[in-house]
Amino acid sequence: MKFNKIVMGILGLLLVAGGLSGCGNKQSAATKGYKNGAITIPAKNGSICGAPNYIAYEKGFFKKNGIKASLVAKPTNISDLEAGFASGKYDALNGDFQYLPAIQNGAQIQAAGGIHQGCIQVLVPKNSPIKTVNDLKGKTIATPGQGSTPQFVASIALQHANIDPKTGVTWKTYDYDLLAKAAQKGQVDAIGNVDPYAYQAIKEDHFRVIVDNNNSKGSDAMAKMGMKKDGSCCYLYLANKLTKQSPKKAKAVVKAYQEAAQWINQHPQETASILLKKKYVPSSQFVNQKNVANLIASYHFGLKKSKGKQDVTYYANQLKQAGFLKAGTNVKQLVNKAYYDD
Repeated sequence: MKFNKIVMGILGLLLVAGGLSGCGNKQSAATKGYKNGAITIPAKNGSICGAPNYIAYEKGFFKKNGIKASLVAKPTNISDLEAGFASGKYDALNGDFQYLPAIQNGAQIQAAGGIHQGCIQVLVPKNSPIKTVNDLKGKTIATPGQGSTPQFVASIALQHANIDPKTGVTWKTYDYDLLAKAAQKGQVDAIGNVDPYAYQAIKEDHFRVIVDNNNSKGSDAMAKMGMKKDGSCCYLYLANKLTKQSPKKAKAVVKAYQEAAQWINQHPQETASILLKKKYVPSSQFVNQKNVANLIASYHFGLKKSKGKQDVTYYANQLKQAGFLKAGTNVKQLVNKAYYDD
């Protein structure tokens, strides 16, 4: 009797071990042929600046570097993104300098390089009496969300005009595609938005540009508003679990994005075609292949590592002055924490 119990116990252990082995085989089968495993990227939000995600996927740069990538919807709420990285749900992100305050507050991500120049404008309706940033004092500005990069771009310009971004204006939030309508209805005075939504508002509804954070041409007027000449607007971010625990995988992800960004810069027309045909970017009368290609060319895609760190430092100082980083922030320490030097 005792012998039978021992035999049954051994058989049970073997079955459990076999089951676990089966799970392991199933997991490895899912990433078979991908030496660096799988990653999940919150990429899909309709913006043109997310092109590196889509091109790295569609043109095989992820696969070339041994990565099986899954592209999923990008939450509009930054706290949802933070939670996704903290839980291990997300691995990489094509995002803006808006994540610096989040990193200061414990978000588990690091920037790994500047990936392109500006894609954000602060706009007003064509008949608006607002002509300059100074005219925004006391007005209502709508953006895609609190803590979004359009809010930060507007805030940097405001503080350069000696307007307190937190008390000198009122902020409202609308979805990307509803911002222009809110301004046209008189619900807000100005909007901050990203392309293609900002571009469409300019072309279709004749909105006027008050601030443009793409200062690749070195405009002194925009520089006086805090828009850095040749400054990176968007960056590649990696989860800390990659940079700290899987450096080989992290380097493979960086290389995939670097190759994708370089390809985009050399092939703006084909990039535009892929983004529109695959519906990564919603098309319209003005958001067409020609115009999207022109926008892509104006972003000057290319993964910039050391230059990206300089740009992060610049924007960290700007956000500190605008009150979005803690008053006692040591910017150098924050950037060293926020930046991944591979």
